[in-house]
Amino acid sequence: MRILDAYIYKKLFVYLLIIFPSFSIVSALIELIEILKKAKTIEFSTLTLYILTKLPENAYYIIPISLIVASFMFINDSIKSREIYPVILNGISLNYISIRIIIFSILVVILQVINLETVMPKTNQIYQTLYLKLKNQQEDEKVKGIAYKMWLKIGENQFLYFDFFDLNSKVGKKLIFISFDKEFNPIYRLEAEDFKVSLDKIEVSNGRLIKINSLDNIIVEKFDKKILDINIDVENIKKIILAKKPVSISELYKIASISQAYGYESYYFWSKFYEKLATVIAPFVLTVFILGFIWTNNKLYITSGFLATVFYWYGTSLISAVAEVGNIPYFSIFFFDVVFLVIGFYMLNSKKVSFS
Repeated sequence: MRILDAYIYKKLFVYLLIIFPSFSIVSALIELIEILKKAKTIEFSTLTLYILTKLPENAYYIIPISLIVASFMFINDSIKSREIYPVILNGISLNYISIRIIIFSILVVILQVINLETVMPKTNQIYQTLYLKLKNQQEDEKVKGIAYKMWLKIGENQFLYFDFFDLNSKVGKKLIFISFDKEFNPIYRLEAEDFKVSLDKIEVSNGRLIKINSLDNIIVEKFDKKILDINIDVENIKKIILAKKPVSISELYKIASISQAYGYESYYFWSKFYEKLATVIAPFVLTVFILGFIWTNNKLYITSGFLATVFYWYGTSLISAVAEVGNIPYFSIFFFDVVFLVIGFYMLNSKKVSFS
């Protein structure tokens, strides 16, 4: 069985290695044509870097389609070359082969998660900057609306931290300001539930002030409102964050949780979080779905199966858009994943195979 398993995984990998680059080249050409239509300035180095940094995001959508095409080519080639007959005559069921293909799809899902969590957050930020450069436009500061869990160095020995900061309205939650002496011993700590930045000062409220004169002389004062003569450059903070467009699942969960906790509009982030959860498993979902159609060896069934996968992406995006404004529960985004898995497993269990 190990020899058969190795053979299946090797063939699937080879087909994927052929199909994925082919789709990627087509995607890159389409991307090139689109950007050339919109570009105001053409720099070869910038254009090349833009295409390269766009590849990880394109791969996120190309890989699931490449995998189901690779699965089709593997099964179709096994049938046409009659390699499937020795397998069946040795008492090995088609379900055994299907399970190995599904296991391979799970490995691809892991690669998708790695891409989404480690690669795309970096490359997306780069290509968005390059896109604006090619269009000769300034970045829309409105998209940089939120900073969260961030430390800032205010002076030589002064530091400020906040849990949540709306950079557009300049209000935030959970502020901590710490001041140290020359030996870096803490001498002053201020904690506040709410704060508002205006010009060269910060208005804080509902907090406490801790003054440390010595280990034996620590004064704790509570206050309702207080003014700090501290200047925070909001524009500079906007330049170092891109909080409105988080990419990875962990980023989306973090900002959605913080936004919800502080009463900020969080529908957008939760809908995108659940959409990522739903689509990151697309290689697994679509593989399970398409296998039952492929094994029928019926051209009409196979064509119908592949056309149905198009509705998966558009349908999930549509439900996510509705959830974004809070009209339906977030978990509704999993609707197409559940439907496709149910249909796929049903087709696998009730398949009628004909190799003629």
